[in-house]
Amino acid sequence: MRQLWAPWRMAYVTGEDPASQGCFLCAAGSEAAPDQLLVVERTEVTVTVMNRFPYSSGHVMVAPRRHAADLCDLTAGEGGLLVAATQRALRAITSLMQPGGFNVGFNLGKAAGASIDHLHLHVVPRWGSDTNFMPVLADVKVLPEHLEVTAARLRELLSSQGGGREGERLV
Repeated sequence: MRQLWAPWRMAYVTGEDPASQGCFLCAAGSEAAPDQLLVVERTEVTVTVMNRFPYSSGHVMVAPRRHAADLCDLTAGEGGLLVAATQRALRAITSLMQPGGFNVGFNLGKAAGASIDHLHLHVVPRWGSDTNFMPVLADVKVLPEHLEVTAARLRELLSSQGGGREGERLV
């Protein structure tokens, strides 16, 4: 029998998940140490973080820093900056990982799959070969790179590109 290691999931299994200690997206928007919360970009209005429980490698969430539960709660300016941050994430992930496509979207409300009440947009890189027998037979996803490594690589790429060019200053 082969073993698959996913050490970052232990916090979830034992209940030590940062999300259980309040809103992790609010914390990611205000904390000084981005590596602890898997922050890859923080601007005046948005925060982009690695998903701790990803569908695929490079899966990030883009959120407004202000706690808002619904897309309709955002101002037009916040909505535009959220899209601009999503575009930066798409460009960075494309440059770094060369996916064949992306799934991008919101889960609005519990019935739609939202697990937290802080609005966030999922950016999920996809490859033509990323669906194989593992999820079907073993209910397991194989991620080839540790989340912290991917976060550091994306953080470095986004900061080197200057980010926030769309009227938003990096903080």
